[in-house]
Amino acid sequence: MTRILLLTALLTITLNLPVSAAPLQDMSLALDWTPNVNHIGIYVAQQQGWYARAGIKLQILPYASTAPEVLVTAGRADVGVSSEDAVASAAASPAPVVSIAAILGHDTASFAVLAKSNIKRPRDLDGKIYAAFGAPYETPVIQRLIRSDGGKGVFKNPVLTAGGLPALLSGRVDFMWIFEGTEGVEAKRQRNPLRTFALTDYGVPDTYTPVLVADPKRLAKMTPRLKAFLSATARGYEYARAHPAEAAMLMLKALPKGTFPDPGVLTDGAVWLSTHNAYARPGQPWGAQSLKVWTDYPAFLLKAGAIQTPSGKPVTSLNYSKLFTNRLLR
Repeated sequence: MTRILLLTALLTITLNLPVSAAPLQDMSLALDWTPNVNHIGIYVAQQQGWYARAGIKLQILPYASTAPEVLVTAGRADVGVSSEDAVASAAASPAPVVSIAAILGHDTASFAVLAKSNIKRPRDLDGKIYAAFGAPYETPVIQRLIRSDGGKGVFKNPVLTAGGLPALLSGRVDFMWIFEGTEGVEAKRQRNPLRTFALTDYGVPDTYTPVLVADPKRLAKMTPRLKAFLSATARGYEYARAHPAEAAMLMLKALPKGTFPDPGVLTDGAVWLSTHNAYARPGQPWGAQSLKVWTDYPAFLLKAGAIQTPSGKPVTSLNYSKLFTNRLLR
């Protein structure tokens, strides 16, 4: 009996000893824009301590003028938030990136006009003013949209120096490229309803936007860290899917006060993404990507001449299977 009591006491002492934790591994992430609803799962995972539990000390780099793809390949960020368009374009450069997870499972983009305007369908966009942001793929996408509805695909596209939504709401432009969960929600909350035309309804192939990208040259060395990072990130986005309002509150808590002048934009955006099943395709886990999606949309861009080398020469072929990987997802 004495021996049993002694062993029990020793076991109790052992169980109550502090557990030595390995030091957290630093990881940096470059945003593609100012914080918005597309980033919600990242902030949720950070606020819930899931990165720390996975052994990751995540630093979210503020959005800057340098593209996240450039920051990643230059070694100034380990991971970046990007898009399928940008990944395909980078593949034609000396510094390609690889998509390691799809943040959203399908395209949530549309072209939007004011609901009170006389523009009722895509072909009515002929001759109208578009709020351009200067990307090479804008013109072929808009042309496909208009021509699929019987129009000519002719429009004006001055590159704006300010946000597209204020320009649209003030009448300085006639239409713009929006994400339904961001600008669409914001316009609705401002009581400026929009009429939208979804890209996939008019012949534009579906796409993963946004995505998380890494440097293919550092992929092997970073595999353990990237797997841990994606595991925690997936948990964050799954939480946002199941608890959108709570996820929005966690993200707001993580950001400086005033980041969202109207916090309801983030909350309503989170609800929109959740109710529209935007985070993953049916039957697939968060982050999963398919070769079909990574073929159809880049092939469309190639055919339109929208992917070019740094010298401006159109690219005619890509190795689509090299643009993404699923092997880091758990």
